[in-house]
Amino acid sequence: MVYISLGSNLGNRINNLRTASAFLIQRCLHNTTCSIVLETEAILPENAPIEWNKPFLNMIVSGETELSPSELLAALKSIETEMGRPEFYELWSPRIIDLDILLWDKLEINSSDLKIPHPELANRPFLHHLLALMGLKAWQNVGFSPSFKKSLVLSPQLVGVVNVTHDSFSDGGNFSQTDKAIQQVLKLAADGASTIEIGAQSTRPGAVIAGPDQEYNKLKPVLDNIIQFMQDRTLTISIDTFWPSVISKLLENYPVAWINDVKGELDDDTLKLIAAKNCKICLMHSLTIPPTKEIIIPLEKKPVDVIVEWGKVNIDRLLTLGFSLDQIILDPGIGFGKSTYQNIEILQKVVELQKFGVKIMIGHSRKSYLSAFTCRTAAQRDIETIAVSCFLAEKVDFLRVHNVEDHMNFLTVYKNFTQTI
Repeated sequence: MVYISLGSNLGNRINNLRTASAFLIQRCLHNTTCSIVLETEAILPENAPIEWNKPFLNMIVSGETELSPSELLAALKSIETEMGRPEFYELWSPRIIDLDILLWDKLEINSSDLKIPHPELANRPFLHHLLALMGLKAWQNVGFSPSFKKSLVLSPQLVGVVNVTHDSFSDGGNFSQTDKAIQQVLKLAADGASTIEIGAQSTRPGAVIAGPDQEYNKLKPVLDNIIQFMQDRTLTISIDTFWPSVISKLLENYPVAWINDVKGELDDDTLKLIAAKNCKICLMHSLTIPPTKEIIIPLEKKPVDVIVEWGKVNIDRLLTLGFSLDQIILDPGIGFGKSTYQNIEILQKVVELQKFGVKIMIGHSRKSYLSAFTCRTAAQRDIETIAVSCFLAEKVDFLRVHNVEDHMNFLTVYKNFTQTI
């Protein structure tokens, strides 16, 4: 069994670890186990440039391999290069990805280009901790001392919600001011969200729909202030909008990664533009925007069957307009055109949506179906949301949530104990 450490302190760090671990599993290892992720301070020499002082995300991937040590080392270097790490760099400088062989059963190598066990392992208590959590008895005798700032998981991916509206259902007005919206975007990213979704259109029941100019004017100052983070891929941004003119302006001026269309009425030209920009499209099932209690999926129908039929039609359409399967995300639209019980049934049977071969996102956070279980207000339903997230964690690709920090705190413990990190 070989143990490989992964570290990143440039760009979208958690997505970098996700990409690197996927490459390792595809190309190098089988029978793999992944650790949780720990954030640590950068380890730097004296007089290092202040801009090098960027915190790392670290994890370990273990597995079996048919590669020789030299072949595995070459494969790791190839992955680093493919992900954008330069061939020549200053020692200790920030890096998109850093891959090192830590341990390999009882193997010992001491050559000029490869040393196993890794010579710095003894100086990295956070790696000792990860190895102990992964069940290595030799490292469980080491006294535990907190050596990390926070812990995270790679999956499910969390999409953090920032509503820059005054009337959204659970946080209306909290982030309607540009400076507060920016702070929340950066906080959700720091808490471990892989993608931040910004919306300037309230779609709560009874909401007044904002026009495209009003919506764009709310989005623009936020995006202008984070565009550098978008360009250097520190932030992955999704925009929640259904206006073609807004989408056109966004894609012309900002490196937006996703468009989340909750209405499903975009014309062919707009969809072709999204595909041509290599932007992802998230399609959400809805019957009316904003939703009303009176218009729901007919009770005589199975709600999941309705979602499946809708999904097939829309995915086929997107494929003819230039999208690939990996550009399409499907959202069954919890809270939009479904009764409380239909929402619960869709969540219970969400695995039936996996048949399409596209990513699945669930936007279940704080919504009114949770009133079946609690009398608390929408803003107070994070515990209930996390309970649903626990059920969904192995069944979907993305969880769209308001409280990323508490989700990560929960999932780090849950995933470690279930051994499916």
